[in-house]
Amino acid sequence: MSSKQEIILLGAGGHCKSCIEVILGISKYYILGIIDKDRSSTKHILGHDVMGTDKDLESILIRCPNALVTVGQIKSPEIRISLFERAKSLGFNFPVIRSHHCCISMSAQISEGTILLHHALINTSVKVGANCIINSKALIEHDSEIGAHSHISTGAIINGGVRVEDRCFIGSGAIIHEGVVIGTDSIISAGQVIRKDVPSNSVVK
Repeated sequence: MSSKQEIILLGAGGHCKSCIEVILGISKYYILGIIDKDRSSTKHILGHDVMGTDKDLESILIRCPNALVTVGQIKSPEIRISLFERAKSLGFNFPVIRSHHCCISMSAQISEGTILLHHALINTSVKVGANCIINSKALIEHDSEIGAHSHISTGAIINGGVRVEDRCFIGSGAIIHEGVVIGTDSIISAGQVIRKDVPSNSVVK
């Protein structure tokens, strides 16, 4: 335990369980505990204690410099953004968390606070913004860009040269064709095949 860095998890739902599994598998971090919303009835997740709310972050920073947002994101990224910005303003560090079972090109650029879950595949010259979820078996092909606070869901395929702008959600099994732009704050539902640009604030279902 002494050789590991401590990390605090921000959010105690189902996505938190997936994050815990990844963190336990990489042997770099020791999970100090979990922060949840006010009046939460959750006490433990997979053996890790819920130790407070975001109101306690300042006192926790004294002993733990690292954090990861572990709230999921489907309809809106606002909770994830709020937690990220609150903890950043206090001075927390947000490492990139990557499963040992994912594959990331040496030329890819992954920004702070992003988690890459099991069997995610990130190809050459890809750029991924801060505080993103790249979920299990997601494929992001060469030269694509994923904006900050976005969620690329399980099994989604982002083909070459795609640009997914900030705060987007790409649903499970969706396919985004080469060179397409997905505008800011858009939602692409599960299984959709996108062949042309999608304007900002769109919902495709």
